Amino acid sequence: MARKRTGSVLPLLAGILLLAACAGGGPSGEAPAETGIPGVLPPRPNVVIVLVDTLRADAVGFGGAARDTSPRLDAWARRGVVFEQATTPAGWTRTAVVSLFTGLYPAAHGVQDKDHVAPESLLMLAEVLRGAGWHTAAFVSNFAVAARFGTGQGFDTFRFFDKGEAPPGAPEKLNYLPIEYMDPEVRAFLAHPPREPFFAYVHTTDPHYPYLPPPEYLRWGTDPRSRYDGEVLYTDRYVGEWLDAMERSGVLGRTVVVFTADHGEEFHEHGGTGHGVTVFEECVRVPLVVWAPGLRPGRRRALVSLVDVPPTLLEAAHVPSPAGFAAEGRSLWPLIVEGDPRRGWNWNYSELVYPSKGIAFTYREGDEKVVHIVRDKLGRRDWSGLYDVAHDPFEQRNLASRRPDRLREMRAKLRAVRQEHLRAARATANPQPLDEDAIERLRALGYVD
Repeated sequence: MARKRTGSVLPLLAGILLLAACAGGGPSGEAPAETGIPGVLPPRPNVVIVLVDTLRADAVGFGGAARDTSPRLDAWARRGVVFEQATTPAGWTRTAVVSLFTGLYPAAHGVQDKDHVAPESLLMLAEVLRGAGWHTAAFVSNFAVAARFGTGQGFDTFRFFDKGEAPPGAPEKLNYLPIEYMDPEVRAFLAHPPREPFFAYVHTTDPHYPYLPPPEYLRWGTDPRSRYDGEVLYTDRYVGEWLDAMERSGVLGRTVVVFTADHGEEFHEHGGTGHGVTVFEECVRVPLVVWAPGLRPGRRRALVSLVDVPPTLLEAAHVPSPAGFAAEGRSLWPLIVEGDPRRGWNWNYSELVYPSKGIAFTYREGDEKVVHIVRDKLGRRDWSGLYDVAHDPFEQRNLASRRPDRLREMRAKLRAVRQEHLRAARATANPQPLDEDAIERLRALGYVD
């Protein structure tokens, strides 16, 4: 059941990548389906991860949004490789980001509750790339993953954009610094990096609660979901402009870029709101797009996870993976270059082990998915659901009572995966006392009741 790294396909790259011509300027309008970033992947490419906090997969056009929330990213997605069935290994920010940095599921890295700090014994992607000669920089606006929680390991610079930096006129109710205030520094670094090759991690917090976009982005109303969609549109502008700027400067032609999210957001689909509460699709399915010089655009339906990102980027960067690093992820590079395989990549797993808020697990195999809630804030206890997500993508028809035998089989598989992750445990998180300021910041983000 464990994910394993595949053999490298880099020697085949020159023969199978599409060398596509591309008109100048950014992709603000329509981009032809066959267009790619011109060039061939260099031997030591730059690496960029742009993570948009709280962005559910179906909140963007290329993920199925009904509203025009992401015109710039939709145009860029047509030039990249889109993974339609990517999931986060965890339903809240810090746990998911540590998985993204380590290629380990939460049970293995141990960082699961609000006071958990990633131990130094965990090897992180930035450490591996810095050790191989990459300049590393992080730009983060969510306090839940500030460097004080161990997420700064391996970064030469870690820029935390504190909400206290907001100039007069910024929304006072926001619990983070909006993306427009990150923009000048992020844009300057990505378009004109001080050193190459570099690894940049950019973590924006919009569209996180309380969903307060600038007024010009309130195009669909003022209810919570419409405000959230306005935040997505607001974020789309800046992320699209960053990619445009990288293309104009030529940096994009030397860079592998990953766009994703840490988790999604619920709007009463299963009785609750926000995240960090359930493991249904609206909270665990995330957008995932990869761009690189010469890649042929396309879409992949393989079941993949954020834990697969670190080995993917190391293979793309020609950096050998240290023994044991990202042991629970496997490289997506063969899928990116060659397309969907006929076998493998047919399962994924997510969990929420957040003792102060709830405990829940989910396992998907093909189109079948089991959800098991040990307990949650809505009063569910030892509750299970079985879903056919191909015909019921919003998980509204629980098949558990009609297919009890299959439910038992799927729960047994879920338990087996969970036990495997526990056996793979590499570290124990270091719970650290939180001062009143930290507690209030986490409460404002919804991570403390």
